[in-house]
Amino acid sequence: MADKASGDWTAGVVAMIAALLIGGGIPVGLYLGLYAPKKQDRIDAEKKYKELTENEVLLFVQQAEVMKLKAEADEMAERVKEIEAPFAVGSEARMDVPKARDMLDRLAGTHNLKLLPIRRQQVGADVVFPGESQVTFEKGLVATKLIIEAQATFHDFGRFVTAMEMLPDLVVIPATLDCQGDSNGGREHLFVMHVYVVQKRNVEEIGR
Repeated sequence: MADKASGDWTAGVVAMIAALLIGGGIPVGLYLGLYAPKKQDRIDAEKKYKELTENEVLLFVQQAEVMKLKAEADEMAERVKEIEAPFAVGSEARMDVPKARDMLDRLAGTHNLKLLPIRRQQVGADVVFPGESQVTFEKGLVATKLIIEAQATFHDFGRFVTAMEMLPDLVVIPATLDCQGDSNGGREHLFVMHVYVVQKRNVEEIGR
């Protein structure tokens, strides 16, 4: 009888242990072995997601700022381009602005400006010719000197100067003017005028 009781008790203990392992041990093991690490992975993933989200917002703001600055730069470039439109193109070979000089020479002919008497015997002489001098300003801006020597009436020379300053394709800055009147009572006088023609900047080299 005692053996049977002992056997039943042993079977009961085994059943209790089995119940503990099956009913409690395995779920605890599963929790500790599977759920706990996954929880940390989830926390890490949420943290990473938050960082990525914050970085994404930051990148979006930075991109918007860059686009704004680019738009402003493009707008400023267009404005500078419009401002520089009447500036002359200079010759790199020598201090000259050939197209501007030719334009002023034609304008001088339109207003009846003639060569000085001492120049009329010179081959290839012009009323407007290079002054072989330049003035350099900030930001790469350069003004090239031209010399205007002419015989004309006061009225014709005055109209020429007015027309020169109103040219839409040139920016001309008068510098000096010498005038010698005809002491013999003639209507025509001798004029020597130095002007500076503003040149376009070398944008490729210096930027805007």
